[in-house]
Amino acid sequence: MANKNPFEIRADVLQLAKDYMDQQTQLNLKYWEKMVSVGKATIEDAEKAYKPYSMEELMKKAQEMYSFVSTKE
Repeated sequence: MANKNPFEIRADVLQLAKDYMDQQTQLNLKYWEKMVSVGKATIEDAEKAYKPYSMEELMKKAQEMYSFVSTKE
């Protein structure tokens, strides 16, 4: 394992957060498709499934993940 500087660690954590948020978006779309197929889809479900995550949400998730790295416990 290579030693990484703090910038590289933060970039890796940001990428992990982006991957997580992208996967969550895909799961929301699959959920919506499943609800449509069983006839129980609502407008609220559609809005949630198709709403992209914001930069603020991405940064919040990255900070949440980075807090694990930065704690000394």
